[in-house]
Amino acid sequence: MESQTTGQVLPMAPAADAAILACDVCKTFSLGKGGKVKALDCVSLVVGEGEFVAVVGPSGCGKSTLLRIIAGLETPDSGDVSIGGDKPADVTGRHEIGVAFQDHALLPWLSVAENIMLPARLAGLPPDRGQMERLAELVGLREFLGARPKQLSGGMRQRVAIARAMMLDPKLLLFDEPFGALDLVTRRLLNLEMQRIWADLGTSTLLITHSVDEAVQLADRVVVMSSRPGRIHADIPVELPRPRDRDVMDTQAFVSRVQAVSHALDEASGLGTRGGGT
Repeated sequence: MESQTTGQVLPMAPAADAAILACDVCKTFSLGKGGKVKALDCVSLVVGEGEFVAVVGPSGCGKSTLLRIIAGLETPDSGDVSIGGDKPADVTGRHEIGVAFQDHALLPWLSVAENIMLPARLAGLPPDRGQMERLAELVGLREFLGARPKQLSGGMRQRVAIARAMMLDPKLLLFDEPFGALDLVTRRLLNLEMQRIWADLGTSTLLITHSVDEAVQLADRVVVMSSRPGRIHADIPVELPRPRDRDVMDTQAFVSRVQAVSHALDEASGLGTRGGGT
């Protein structure tokens, strides 16, 4: 039987072993004319050191808000978040978090090399060209260091954004739908590349995605969030061999995990309770 937990999920690992520890995080946003929307309702989540966790959920459930709180870009109304035992703001100040969003946000007037090294420049650190070249090699862009973003495909631009997120050798990588705007073939290619990069670096990683297949292909665990206000509905382990290439994805074991996550997502969205009885 597929192992999963529904309802509010408590942290699964001791705080001492956690790259991310979020406890009872709540967040409400104010709207115009006095309106309010509750984005997160007592969310607790743990990501272990070196673990890859994917978060899926209905649109508007607070996935990105949770990631922004972990990154120190938003402040929770209540609850606590720690990164390796420290506050997100402290970790961000030490440049220990790398973030990549769906919009690659490359500076068009800078070359690939300059875009990758941008975090060092913004942090007032000397650019490490050796580190930049290693990352460019890692993401398959070693031959394009002098190119401008407009000369690259969408997938190549996203690779630059991923390399840039890793420039300062962060302890934690946060990805918010980094492949969402790409075509299916490019997305599949980058999913394979992401597995290779993560295997090489072993960096603790949190991925927000709308793709159940992508979540199961990449993650050690898939966390399912409910419709707004966002809560943790299920936490499903993915115990499959790596690399998870097409041969693995064609197995019944992979399909069963995709089905388990999809079922939990239907429940979290309220679809699992419709159309069948009173």
